[in-house]
Amino acid sequence: MKNFWLLPILLLFVGCQDGSESQIFADTLPTSNGGRLDIIVVTEESIWSEVAGEKFIKYFAPQQDGLPQAEPIFTVRQVPPESFNSLLHRSRNIVVLEEGPEAKVTVEKDEFARPQIFIKFTAPSGTELAKLIIQNQKDLTKMLHDSEMEHLQKRVTAKPQPVPKLLKDHHVSMKIPASFIIDQESENTLVLWNKSLKSDQGILIHFDPIMEDDALIGDRIIPLRDSLTSHFIKGDREGSYMVVEDYIPPVFENLKIDGNFAIETRGLWRTKGDFMGGSFINYTVFDETNNQRIMLDAFIYAPEIKKRNLILELEAILRTLEITN
Repeated sequence: MKNFWLLPILLLFVGCQDGSESQIFADTLPTSNGGRLDIIVVTEESIWSEVAGEKFIKYFAPQQDGLPQAEPIFTVRQVPPESFNSLLHRSRNIVVLEEGPEAKVTVEKDEFARPQIFIKFTAPSGTELAKLIIQNQKDLTKMLHDSEMEHLQKRVTAKPQPVPKLLKDHHVSMKIPASFIIDQESENTLVLWNKSLKSDQGILIHFDPIMEDDALIGDRIIPLRDSLTSHFIKGDREGSYMVVEDYIPPVFENLKIDGNFAIETRGLWRTKGDFMGGSFINYTVFDETNNQRIMLDAFIYAPEIKKRNLILELEAILRTLEITN
């Protein structure tokens, strides 16, 4: 078990056990449970109904970008301390909000089960609790998301297919589940589908050279995606094809994948000439080692079910990208 305090700006690790002790302890823990991106918040109703609860919902459960129906980034469920039973102890993500003499935030990994993140906010009043939530929300939401991503990647990529030849030729690898079947392949583009009764999940991978003026790539992601999907992703009706839905503009974020600069794009797609639509997530990765841009695009069609967790699965797959040379 690893314990540390998370203070604004400063991160301190304390009370870590040595490797052998920690492993022995971890081996005795039960497996955690709960849905993906679920958070159990243990606190009194008097705290939850006031400013601390309001701020927690604001920062930990805003609406996820790029989904056709409103779904929160995390699904939050509040329970009073007296209802925090042995079953709930095994939840994957647990947050405690409590009043106490000292204002602090502590984080413990694998406290009652594994894998698990256990966060405790303590402050003299609800107002002080709200301040702690605001000060630490960015680091803590990233920690929770990264933990969820690590857990999900182990599951969805447990049985990957062999790395497709096109990826090998471009010096990259990805752990793509065997359930994804190669549908189309060209000199620089690969399309895979995983189709089931309730949803269709697609992945499009495209390579092209880095250009001298690629500082403006953010302005070119959507035109490039539309040009690729209009050619490779056709609708059911003759002449129809996938394009980005511009009624709700996509959302962009800079990040790194396998140490390389990348731009994440989340948004909605529609079928021009038909009535189909859904969500997509896109990573445009700059592989300077091999002087190439790598577009990783994943999309879903699931009209009867929620999309957040399906997109999360696709995100987990795309983020397994590794530059091999």
